[in-house]
Amino acid sequence: MRSLYRSDLESVRIVDSLAGVDRAEWNALAGEQPFLRHEFLSALIETGCASARSGWLPQFVLLKRSGHLVGAMPLFAKNHSYGEYVFDWAWADAHERHGIDYYPKLVCAVPFTPVRGARLLAKSDAERRTLIGAALELARDASSLHVLFAREEDANALAEHGFLMRRTVQFHWTNAGYRDFDDFLARLSHARRKNIKQERRRVAEAGVKLRWLEGSAIERRHWEFFNRCYRGTYAAHRSTPYLNLDFFLRLGASLPDHVVMVLAERDGRPIASSLLLV
Repeated sequence: MRSLYRSDLESVRIVDSLAGVDRAEWNALAGEQPFLRHEFLSALIETGCASARSGWLPQFVLLKRSGHLVGAMPLFAKNHSYGEYVFDWAWADAHERHGIDYYPKLVCAVPFTPVRGARLLAKSDAERRTLIGAALELARDASSLHVLFAREEDANALAEHGFLMRRTVQFHWTNAGYRDFDDFLARLSHARRKNIKQERRRVAEAGVKLRWLEGSAIERRHWEFFNRCYRGTYAAHRSTPYLNLDFFLRLGASLPDHVVMVLAERDGRPIASSLLLV
């Protein structure tokens, strides 16, 4: 633990773990999004997926008032740029060509999760400004400070502090109140509707059935199979997976209401899987 600021009523500290942070207080700031919850981030850290060993050293900023947590930032010191889903190789190359170290850098993000959400976990603008000031102070020992996939209000607060804005595009599917899948298909062009129906028919003809599992219905054997699929997908692309079986088991145990797994099965045996967070 490192203290950046302390008075009789308020303090700003940097911690490398959530083990000593009250879960209820953290989750009250994080809101409903599972990726920001104490359980999800702790699982990443304590299973070694996001740790000093993997190049994701937690440097979480905690703002406390009268002993209670009123603000936080999920901040990491990084010695590489993997697992961010925002590509800054050009920045790293520019630093190298000018003889300047790019790493370590500071990144405020949910590791391995390109999902937009809160990054300044606080209730008031004053508390957000305090968090930003603390992060900038901490960044004096790094090349730069990056805040990834921030919600609009956080991005605006950062811009007011002189941060450069970088905008990218994501494509999202939204349920527009479809009565059922046929209602969704009916709103597509004839060509797209035909292609989707053909693909679904071929899956059925191949004897593949889909099974939907939620929460505690996802057993260890299901997680083990999903982990094999996950690692196999990375191997097929000649890459290294970021997550491990311990993390998936921890996720299922600590956030059962937020996990859904879809298994594709043929002759009663699983052949593919998909993991969703609710």
